[in-house]
Amino acid sequence: MRAWWLWVVLVSGCASVSSPTQEWSRTDASQECEASDEDQCLTQVCEEEVCALFRCEDLALERVVRTRGSAPVAPVFVAPGSGPQRTWGSAQGVPGDAVPVMVFRWHPREKLPSELRREKAREEWAKRPKERHHIFPQAHVKHFQRKGIEIHKYVLAIDAEVHARIHRGANGGPWNKDWKRFIDEEGEEAKVPRHFEHASWMIQKYGLFGLPMTYWQQVDLSPVPFED
Repeated sequence: MRAWWLWVVLVSGCASVSSPTQEWSRTDASQECEASDEDQCLTQVCEEEVCALFRCEDLALERVVRTRGSAPVAPVFVAPGSGPQRTWGSAQGVPGDAVPVMVFRWHPREKLPSELRREKAREEWAKRPKERHHIFPQAHVKHFQRKGIEIHKYVLAIDAEVHARIHRGANGGPWNKDWKRFIDEEGEEAKVPRHFEHASWMIQKYGLFGLPMTYWQQVDLSPVPFED
């Protein structure tokens, strides 16, 4: 007799539980997701190494970009470190607690040894005093005038010690001596492009590193301090 009552209780309990399929079928059609083909208003916000797209309703910014399709799962917007911003403009800051739709993160590549050497050379050069150096020396200004070369337009701001070294000695030093040899041997017949070729060769021969400028430019040539 007891077994019969236990069986009745079990049957009535199972009948009161609805299956997952039944629950799914009762879902209201009005609860479906929004149409994925509708336009979404997105705004671009950048902060140094990271740019992100935010929904317009989450923040109010001037730059607005239209896009189509449903939004993917939003990643976390982490505050980045320092980095180049030439493509995206100045940093705008993280817009409060708004969650981005999409994040674009830039990872700068490792610098080549040659790039590191150039950076070090520029820093060392900036720490030392500079002087104006005429690529076409003033001692032979009449020759260059006959060729139509205005010597004051072609000046380098170079290390003051280097400038003293290449002009140290009689008659303007080795720099002027090399130019005199060129003028005596072929300069009178040589055309203007050949003079510039010789000037390029001279710069390479003496390893000059400096800022191209004119003689009249007002440029501060004092050393630039760097924090170590």
